[in-house]
Amino acid sequence: MSTVLITGANRGLGLGFAGAYADMGWQVIACCRKPSDELLALAQRYSTLRIEALDVADHAAIDALAVRLKGEAIDVLLNNAGTYGRLGFAEGGIEHQAFGNTDYDNWEQVLRVNVFGPMKMAEAFVEHVERSAQKKIVTLSSMMGSMGLNTSGGMYAYRTSKAAVNMMMHSMGIDLAKRGIIAVALHPGWARTDMGGPGAEIDPTESVEGMMAVIEKLNADHLGQLTAYDGSVLPY
Repeated sequence: MSTVLITGANRGLGLGFAGAYADMGWQVIACCRKPSDELLALAQRYSTLRIEALDVADHAAIDALAVRLKGEAIDVLLNNAGTYGRLGFAEGGIEHQAFGNTDYDNWEQVLRVNVFGPMKMAEAFVEHVERSAQKKIVTLSSMMGSMGLNTSGGMYAYRTSKAAVNMMMHSMGIDLAKRGIIAVALHPGWARTDMGGPGAEIDPTESVEGMMAVIEKLNADHLGQLTAYDGSVLPY
């Protein structure tokens, strides 16, 4: 049985991943700070889904979970947990991150969750991934981190965090290739989640299904690419 570990599994895309992988018969390790009613319902429905309390900004907690799961193989480490910032995208977040309004404490927290969290997860669980059959580490990024696609400016905290994710996963893909591990960044599209807001372009189910199809087909050719949920490759 294949195993996926998902961070931020209590809502949005993370919850969608948890349900979809469980429905496919995978063992799902659903990690989040506090489980939602929806995630608890999934755990009741699927005996292969278990919930682990985890805040990806808490590195000691990540290490402790890695120790608890010692000896287990994780086919896909899915770094889904992320934040736009203190104010969400649809809650005044754009103005909050405009030039001249910089909230440096907020920026630091965004980097800790979006960049340091996935890096720490990868370092803590690399042996679990290496022990598996599929050997994949995936971190959700965003087209907002692409310099080539940035024509509007602004959103400094979120943009820089995702640009850092892209470079981080590029380097990780190179470094871990010798261990047979494929490490990549994925763009989920602008999905209608709490972060994306109700005016986003695509349904969360479309995003999750698309990314799962990409993850299933990942190979060495994907190294160094920012791949979107629909399989297209975006500029860095």
